[in-house]
Amino acid sequence: MVPESHFDVAVIGAGIVGLTSAYYIKKNNPDVNIVVIDKAPTYAQGNTARSAAGFRDMFSSEMNFNLSNSSINYYRHVQEDLGHDLGMQFVGYLFLTNQEDPRLKVLQKVAQRSKVRTLDSDALSRYDFLRTKLDEDTRSLMNLKDIDLGVLGENCGTIEPEMVADYYYNSALRLGVKFIFNTLVKEFHLEPVNPLDYPGEPFLWQKKQLKKIQTNNGEIGADIFIICTDVWTTGLLDPTGIDSHIRPKKRMVFQISGPTVENVLFGWDQNKDGILPFTILPSFGVYLRPAPKAKSLWVGNADDYNRDFSFSEDPQPEREYYDNSLAQIIQAYLPTMTYPKVTGSWAGYYAYNTIDGTPYIFRDLNIIVASGTSGSGILKGDSIGRIVEALYSGREKAELYNGKKFSTSRLGIENREVEREEFVI
Repeated sequence: MVPESHFDVAVIGAGIVGLTSAYYIKKNNPDVNIVVIDKAPTYAQGNTARSAAGFRDMFSSEMNFNLSNSSINYYRHVQEDLGHDLGMQFVGYLFLTNQEDPRLKVLQKVAQRSKVRTLDSDALSRYDFLRTKLDEDTRSLMNLKDIDLGVLGENCGTIEPEMVADYYYNSALRLGVKFIFNTLVKEFHLEPVNPLDYPGEPFLWQKKQLKKIQTNNGEIGADIFIICTDVWTTGLLDPTGIDSHIRPKKRMVFQISGPTVENVLFGWDQNKDGILPFTILPSFGVYLRPAPKAKSLWVGNADDYNRDFSFSEDPQPEREYYDNSLAQIIQAYLPTMTYPKVTGSWAGYYAYNTIDGTPYIFRDLNIIVASGTSGSGILKGDSIGRIVEALYSGREKAELYNGKKFSTSRLGIENREVEREEFVI
């Protein structure tokens, strides 16, 4: 049994969104009794831990730019000013593209608000490991495109999710937020605000709310419930009739290593770290994420066609997907990277907002839902936590770390006001 059964606020989910939400609510409401509940033995063990762990403010929509830009600025403040290492490296995001690529117009739009530099074909041809012009047979057979230029986002790079989570967990702990781990939330059921103790309640005409949740450690009650459960949100909310507006998509990451991988990884000379940027190839969204400590690259992509919306508690990487799909494309553009060894792999899920690719943050009854991050929870995590706090505190406007203010309803359901995101990686 849990040592305390009722709280002012119960945050369900100890991933990055749950941690930032709990932290900012407690920071701005110090007298509120907050608990964070998670089924794992500790924090950040779900999809936060399975991320490709990049950060960027290169988004097509203004909202996603502001959410990510503010979070990046705050993470930088934490690492550089507060001295808490987040493993943050500004190695950049390099979009390799061509004049016929429809993304080019979007990238040009992105360049108007993000710090971006363009690399022409001459600049890219200096790198022996990169093939910019493919032979006709390869282009035709594999439906690949040549590389004419690169668009390098400089306020972008890589970060370590466990270090980010560690910062918010310990900050929340110091403020007095309570954590209950190894506690599985089994189900939600709405109850009448003013019960009549009559069978079949709540009736249509009764006011309803979520009063308590059932867990493997007993009942936990709260005045407000904050649902930060990523792809598990739909299953939890379904009995209440509240729509989470998200669907799961499995995503896989493969770590490759070896001498030829290292030649590519450490063969870049346009950032202070001397390592390859987080690189997105011009075809099918295949990316390479530098992991210099392991002398490796992480590779993956956001594949949609024939990737269904099924869900498993323990998703497994598919080695054949790397061998038959990713490796072929990587070899076409990076021919010197021969015989890399797959030294690790993992799989998780994107909590996809399939409508506009932007987070949902809304309140229904006494439930606040924060989900639909579409694979960018870490790099927008700080901003999401601030918005959740504003919604909880009843403020009409949320203020981000970068000073941007906007109505909390813009990320809600009824008065939603966002552009469709065109850069989901």
